[in-house]
Amino acid sequence: MTRTMTVGLMALALVGCAENPTEGQLWGTGAGTVIGGGIGRAAAIGTRYPWAFTGVGVVAGAALGYAVGDYVDPPAQRMWASATVEAAETGQPVKWESHGHRGSVSAVGEGWTDGGGRTCRTLHQEASRLHESEGTYARDVMACRHADGSWEVMEPFKDAES
Repeated sequence: MTRTMTVGLMALALVGCAENPTEGQLWGTGAGTVIGGGIGRAAAIGTRYPWAFTGVGVVAGAALGYAVGDYVDPPAQRMWASATVEAAETGQPVKWESHGHRGSVSAVGEGWTDGGGRTCRTLHQEASRLHESEGTYARDVMACRHADGSWEVMEPFKDAES
C-alpha cells in the first residue's frame, strides 16, 4: 500500500511540473492514478510482484486520466472566440481563462452599420499565459453580424502610411 501511494504521489507531482496544468488535467490524473492503481492491484492477485502491477496501473491510469482531463477542458481558442462574439453582441467586456491562458475582449467605442447593412463593432482582444506578466498578445479586430446571426471577425485594414 505504501508503494502504491508513493507511485501515485509521484504521478501527481509530475503533473504539477507540467506547464500550467488545468483543473481537468489535475483531477483526471488524480482519478486515473487511483483507478489505475486499483486495477493493477487486482490484476496482481496471486503473483509474486504485486507492487509492479500496481505501479504500472498507477502510471498508466495517471497518463490516461491526464489525457481525459485535457480533453474535457474547453480549448483556449474556443473560449476566445466565444468571448469575442459575446463582447460584440453586448458591448460589455468579457474575460476568459482556459488551458493555461487567459484573456479579455472589450468593445472599442460604439457600434455602427456598414454599407451592407450589417451591425459592426470594433473590439480589442488580449491574451496571455497564466502566471506570466510578459508576452501579452493584443490586437484590434472588427466584428460584423451577418443576416443569419453569425459573426465575421476580421482585422481592420491598416493605412499604407502607418
